[in-house]
Amino acid sequence: IVVARADRLGRRGHGMKVAESSLVRRLDEVRPQGRGVQVARDPISPPVAHKAPVRSKPAATAPARRNVVGKAAAILAKSRLQDLGKWLFFIIMVIVPTILGGLYFSLIATPQYVSEFRFSVRPNSGSASGSSSSGDALLAMSNSYIVSDYVESRDAVLALDKMVGLRKLYESESIDSFSRLNPGASVEELVNYWKARVHTSYDLTTGINVVEVSAFTPESAQKIASALKELSENLVNDISDVARRSQMEFAHSELARSEARLKDVRREETQLRTDQKTIDARKEADGRLELNLKLRGELAGLQSQYDSLTTYMDAKSPRLVLLKNQIAATKEQIAKLQPKADDMSGNADALGASVNTAAIARYDEIQTDLEIASKLYESSLTNYEAARAQANSNQIYLATYVQPSLPETSSYPRVFFNTFLIFLSACGIWVVLTLVYYSIRDHV
Repeated sequence: IVVARADRLGRRGHGMKVAESSLVRRLDEVRPQGRGVQVARDPISPPVAHKAPVRSKPAATAPARRNVVGKAAAILAKSRLQDLGKWLFFIIMVIVPTILGGLYFSLIATPQYVSEFRFSVRPNSGSASGSSSSGDALLAMSNSYIVSDYVESRDAVLALDKMVGLRKLYESESIDSFSRLNPGASVEELVNYWKARVHTSYDLTTGINVVEVSAFTPESAQKIASALKELSENLVNDISDVARRSQMEFAHSELARSEARLKDVRREETQLRTDQKTIDARKEADGRLELNLKLRGELAGLQSQYDSLTTYMDAKSPRLVLLKNQIAATKEQIAKLQPKADDMSGNADALGASVNTAAIARYDEIQTDLEIASKLYESSLTNYEAARAQANSNQIYLATYVQPSLPETSSYPRVFFNTFLIFLSACGIWVVLTLVYYSIRDHV
């Protein structure tokens, strides 16, 4: 449609010029001859009947016609020249690039071989029953996009250059100059060149990643693809380890803090036992108090029995003497335990006492701290185990089910397809430039 419009515009201009030339010729033919010539009349002579002038060919008619014919010939030559220019422009803009592109792709371009591998990023099969399948799917999708972006990144290019010598493989002299990597290229240029040699795709329905690597020999393509697969697996493992460590970091810090607190309290308890030279000051004090109360009860019983016997027995009788001796012994034992029992209640001096009120209070405080620290440690340990189980269930891995293979036939260049693509591109550029030319000519 665009080409037809351009031709109509050209024919319209040419027709206007031809019509103008025809109008000029017709005016020359019908113009009256002898224009501006007047017949002089004699005032004396009688009037003579007027005769119509006889037409004769003026002397200037032939040069005028030759001038018009020359103009027409010039216009016709110019039209032919314009037609020739249009065809020449079409040949230069469309035919020549198509022929050159076909010759390059069929005779000069170095064949390229493609090696691919396919994988899927999957969560751990031993996931906890509480984890949602939608969450696992989103996690796998996110990590799949991360891997797809990583294979085209600068880090991947630098790692491949160290592992397989990526720069040397693409700078080989056997590669044609249009496809070969420029020797001494910068890292940024190497990254841009690598992006043209690797292709990734991700299927949202199946969750499968496809990575295609192109090189100029089958061995190089397989070598680069194998190294890239290894780098992708390491990336997924690193992501999983970082997520696992971040999940367990808080639980581990809480466990370490509670463990340190429990150790400190245990250490204080040991030091207090060493200073007091007793295993359990509270139990020892309770035992002495209980013994004191028991002796007081026995003393009261003996004293009551002694008082009742003295009413009808002689004071020198053996039984009364025995009761009297038992009462005296019991009072002596009570007298020995009294300072310690009084010290517990705060009624006696603590100097020289083995167990005092402050020591018992300190011991009770340590026991309380020990109980709290033990419960805190048990809770932290439970939380740590739960976090570890959760982190293990959230692990991901890269499952490669198609390994990098050794290609046998070249995949690029596609001679017919690439040549046809050049033809379409050249036609598009030619049409645009032609429309621009006629638009400018019509407005000038």
